[in-house]
Amino acid sequence: MTSFTRRAALKFGALGALFPWTRALAATPKRKLLLYFTPHGTIWPKWRPTGTETSFTLSPILTPLANHKSKLSLLDGLSLPYGTSYYIPHTYTMPTLWTGSPIDTAANQFCRTDHMQCFGWGTGTSVDQTIAAQLPANETTWSSIELGYNCGGQHPATRMIYSGPRVTKGPIDDPARAFSTLFTTVDPNAAAAAAKLNRRRSVLDTVVADLGSRKGKMSAADKSRLDAHATAVRELEVRLAAEAPMCTYPGAPTGVNSQTAMDRQADIAAAALGCGLTRVLSMQMFIADNDNSLYPWLGVNAMGHHALSHDSSQASQDLQAAIYTWYSARFAYLLDRLAATPDPAGGSVLDNTLVVWGSELGTGWTHDIGNVPFVIAGGPTVVQGGRYKKVTGTNHRVLVTATHAMGFTSTMKYGALDNGTGPLSGVLVG
Repeated sequence: MTSFTRRAALKFGALGALFPWTRALAATPKRKLLLYFTPHGTIWPKWRPTGTETSFTLSPILTPLANHKSKLSLLDGLSLPYGTSYYIPHTYTMPTLWTGSPIDTAANQFCRTDHMQCFGWGTGTSVDQTIAAQLPANETTWSSIELGYNCGGQHPATRMIYSGPRVTKGPIDDPARAFSTLFTTVDPNAAAAAAKLNRRRSVLDTVVADLGSRKGKMSAADKSRLDAHATAVRELEVRLAAEAPMCTYPGAPTGVNSQTAMDRQADIAAAALGCGLTRVLSMQMFIADNDNSLYPWLGVNAMGHHALSHDSSQASQDLQAAIYTWYSARFAYLLDRLAATPDPAGGSVLDNTLVVWGSELGTGWTHDIGNVPFVIAGGPTVVQGGRYKKVTGTNHRVLVTATHAMGFTSTMKYGALDNGTGPLSGVLVG
């Protein structure tokens, strides 16, 4: 029998030497998923990088992501099917983005007089909710968290997350309310510490049970050594209970306005994932239709983004490109915060998270959905970064990729409109 000192037994390394599987269990990070939305597609000539798949230059719109280039997979070529005989731009594709299923055109809850059409909610379940439902129960405080800014009222064009057919989950679109909801009703430090301790206790309980199961086959001397090892394991458990939590408690958001709100939500999102409050989170910036938000700090003072996106003139395209570049900077800030937030299992939250940025359109003034921009980000064990991939197919390949990143590798199709199979090739590690 392998022998080691009582002092050595107080270290996971020594336990791992005797039971290698315990080292893997104790160190395995929990994968996380974050879905991110901005409206009205992009300006393709200013979004599309130049170069090859692994040797490319970021475009003007994507330049704010330069510091994270090695963690990105940029997808050019995926479409959004709407699965109906008639297409109402924005409205029909917002539900499809993350569900891969069509809107209900047999219902008459909502009507568009300009299109002379009525419809209901989306008919699918968004991929984040499907994943959340399959994760271990009571592992986190929230099965999922939905954040956003200026996300409008109850309408298919303003809701992207579905817990089931025709059942939406509205985002908390005010940072102060998000902070109050997530961080004043529970102590995230205590929650993170308890979750971490419970995980390690589970490993140690298994070690002790394994030790006990071996006793019947051992000599008296070996049994004595085994009892000493079991005692050392329990002493380690007591030590773990006294460890300081790894969660960083966020401060209440201040200086919140239309220019800073999404960054404050990014602060909250990173802290929520770092504190182990959830493993599944989404962020929705604005809405898919009739978004009349102004961006005075970008020179957009008189015409809202939605109206502006219908104008194909060069002056309008330049203003839109400024908006999309600002969106890109907000996404970069989110990645910054995730990268700066420690993960309880080691590394950063970004190291263990799949982040997917998508939209409900490809080009605003044509309402084209034949090519919709997607950006995938994640750590070196999650995403094959530094990639600009020209791909074919539909958003379903992104949805299946998300399930595989979260460990559900048997999923080959997702959503009622999926005519393909499998995840995107060359995006995930492994």
